[in-house]
Amino acid sequence: MQAQPFDAAPYAQIVRSLFARTRRVMLYGPDGRLWWSEDGADALDLRAHLEQVLALMRRRDVAAACTLARGSDPSSGLLLPVGDEGKAPLAWLGVVGPESRLASDPEGAALAQSLRPVLLLLARDVAGAAQLRRQRFASLQAAEQTAELRWLLATSSQAGRNVSVDRLEATLDACASHLGCDGVMLWLADRQLERVALRKPLPAPELETLRRLAHGSLAQEVIARRRTTIVNKLRETPESDLLPWNVIAAPIVADGESRGLIMAFAQRDARRLSPRDARRLEHIIPRVLAATEMEHDPLTGLPARHVFEDRLRAVLAAPGANICVVYSDLDQLHVTNDLFGFAAGDDVLRRVAKLWRDHAGMRIEMASRFAGDRFVTLLRNCTLNQGRVWAEAARQAVEALPAPPDRTGLRVTASFGVAAATAGDAADHVLATAETACKAAKDRGRNRVEVFAQTDASLMQRRDDLQVFRDLTDAFEQNRFMLYAQPIESLWDPTRPRRYEILIRMRDTGGEPVSPARFISAATRYQLLPQLDRWVVQRAIASLDPHAAALRARNIAFSINVSAQSLVQPDFADFVRTTLKGAATAPELIVFEFTESAAISDIAAAQRFIDRVGALGTQFALDDFGTGFSSLAYLKSLSVSALKIDGSFVRDLLTDERSEGVVRAVLQIAAQLGLDTVAEYVETGAIADRLRALGVTYGQGYAFGAPVPLESVLADIADCGARSAPVHPSRVALHP
Repeated sequence: MQAQPFDAAPYAQIVRSLFARTRRVMLYGPDGRLWWSEDGADALDLRAHLEQVLALMRRRDVAAACTLARGSDPSSGLLLPVGDEGKAPLAWLGVVGPESRLASDPEGAALAQSLRPVLLLLARDVAGAAQLRRQRFASLQAAEQTAELRWLLATSSQAGRNVSVDRLEATLDACASHLGCDGVMLWLADRQLERVALRKPLPAPELETLRRLAHGSLAQEVIARRRTTIVNKLRETPESDLLPWNVIAAPIVADGESRGLIMAFAQRDARRLSPRDARRLEHIIPRVLAATEMEHDPLTGLPARHVFEDRLRAVLAAPGANICVVYSDLDQLHVTNDLFGFAAGDDVLRRVAKLWRDHAGMRIEMASRFAGDRFVTLLRNCTLNQGRVWAEAARQAVEALPAPPDRTGLRVTASFGVAAATAGDAADHVLATAETACKAAKDRGRNRVEVFAQTDASLMQRRDDLQVFRDLTDAFEQNRFMLYAQPIESLWDPTRPRRYEILIRMRDTGGEPVSPARFISAATRYQLLPQLDRWVVQRAIASLDPHAAALRARNIAFSINVSAQSLVQPDFADFVRTTLKGAATAPELIVFEFTESAAISDIAAAQRFIDRVGALGTQFALDDFGTGFSSLAYLKSLSVSALKIDGSFVRDLLTDERSEGVVRAVLQIAAQLGLDTVAEYVETGAIADRLRALGVTYGQGYAFGAPVPLESVLADIADCGARSAPVHPSRVALHP
């Protein structure tokens, strides 16, 4: 028998002392539940009357309910409200009199009046007992909350220690472990994100059945009710057999929107899930959402980049690791966005992500969406050839994705790069090599798979460029660029002014110089040359301005290189004009150099730049001249003042007659057009003498001086400002 919430025996004795012929005394709670009777049984003859009274109470008609209760006959049962007049009773006292009434028996109203003091005492004790019950319940609730808090902390702590998996997966694993169930399944419909944590292997058909429930009927019911549900008798359909599972399904709601559910399940014969388990499952939902937001891509539900990188580092740190990283980039997704809108592009990304989750064959350790349309997959226990086979199957699967009915003609393809790694390899290096192979696949036609190989020179250059590119982006923020200057000497006319070419140099994070060929190659590949050019123009003019008067007095000019990438930018000429207009340095002392190939690639852009900037008085030179001899018609339209002979013809001038022939041809062209000539890479005095004999105007190279910091050159110019002309060490060396 259930424990009675209140012992009314003392009051029953008082009632009997006032009315000796009392047959039974009962005490009911305010909701009609039997609190106490002498034998623990209800009085059926009073129950019907009590239900009528409670019906009035439910309509909030307290006065009518109390009047009806007191108006009954003691022989059939008197019902008396316990508590203050006019307020909802704290309890109901039931008194059943004798079956046959005597003349001396009191009327119901008189008996109620005589029992009034008893009811007041009873009301006080009932209120006290209720307060005690509330305190006891609060204490039990606090103890339960403390136990659940300890459980939550233990779950979170276990999830935090497991660094080999992402936090969401670790949280679900810990939840299943601490609940003592067989598994936990998460389904976020808004992100199409599903995760399953199993404590023991589960047959595939049973797991698929649970998945259908989590995605279908059970999810619909739980989300519609927005209430955690315990199901001990689980069926997939009303007509199907019982499933061997007990489940708890809790809805996941965020910002008022239903997003999915989390479900714990256990074998029905082995584990019965309780309301306490349900509360604990609810407690874990904020942790799950936090892990989802921080560590997963909101569009595809795949792990975020930092989660993937952590996993990759952990795998490579394990002895015996043998993995492949597959880097994939969707081909021309922007065309889909342009034709069908960004929603269509997002749909493509989600469908590709689903392929990664469902892709059959070799087990995927983890797949991640790095950014935009780029995905990276980690394959464990995989050789390079197996990785190539997997990537080819994935490429075909992407290509086979059917176009939605409203997007006829939509075709999705992807380019793949595969790189292998073993224990101890650096994660950054592995990712860089896989990305390099993917970019090679793009360059070689798209919709193909390329494998990174050390023997592929273009891939090796790409990898180096990628590594330098990442350092380049940091170098701009950390100001790790410097300007150098190299002299350009007159070869046969001592009255000509000295010139310098301004060169950019870069240092790595350790302060060591980076080869110009390396960082210029990376800047070219990743379209950073315009940013470099603008930095050089601004910094060069800022450095020259304090010495503007000395430079003008001695007519010393400085050359600044401009890349083809900058020439084609419509606003670059305006940027240069604005910089020069606000400078103290005379525009006439600035020479802008761009390569012959840059000029040929876009003659119109080159001439626009010359027209806009040349209007201020600047000069222009064609660099690396001789490498683009396919047509010389462009020279008639380009207003340049000098041709710089490419160094490949100067280095072997003394040993190769063809090189000298090219130099002579350039000199003839320059003479016809009235242009100066500058020979690059003049490494020895003998080469300088030969160039002088041929009639080349200027020479530049180590025979005249190596590049030195621009600040040093300007300081030297300032020091000899009182003298009429500097002594040229190169000329002393050439004319003993």
